[in-house]
Amino acid sequence: MDRISQKQVENSERFYRVPKALFENEQYSKMMPESKLAYAILKDRFELSLKNGWIDDVGDVYLIYKNGDLQRMLNVGEKKVIAIKKRTQCFRVT
Repeated sequence: MDRISQKQVENSERFYRVPKALFENEQYSKMMPESKLAYAILKDRFELSLKNGWIDDVGDVYLIYKNGDLQRMLNVGEKKVIAIKKRTQCFRVT
């Protein structure tokens, strides 16, 4: 059996979580697949913001995720990322 490096283990354990509700709930049936993936990526960053205590004076959590970074992640152009972000904002997963 080949040896496995620490880096291989760390890389294989990194993933984005996508709520099943996005696929099972009729409410999200019109949500495009790339929006579901963007939701998971942005939710991951949101959790990092919570961990870092990035909360404003009224208790809202904020995150910074550049459009260019999301473009690279999703392999789409800037206009597409802007449209995805706008569509994703209107969905609240329950």
